[in-house]
Amino acid sequence: MFGAYKIYVTCETHDDLPWVLKYAGEHSLVIGTDYGHLDPSSDTNAIVTFKQLEEISQATKERILYHNPKALYHL
Repeated sequence: MFGAYKIYVTCETHDDLPWVLKYAGEHSLVIGTDYGHLDPSSDTNAIVTFKQLEEISQATKERILYHNPKALYHL
């Protein structure tokens, strides 16, 4: 359904991403940083933290950080 309707979901670095990927797949996820909103829930280092996650493959990281946002925003 996510792919058919081009639905994207924002994930965060503290999410159980292996579980999320199992059910949502890697083609529907983007990462949120909340830049510009420096409140207690923001994670200005989200990209760095995400790149350091060991339980996710490099190809999946590239999909979430580059390919999915590119498709979402039609870039």
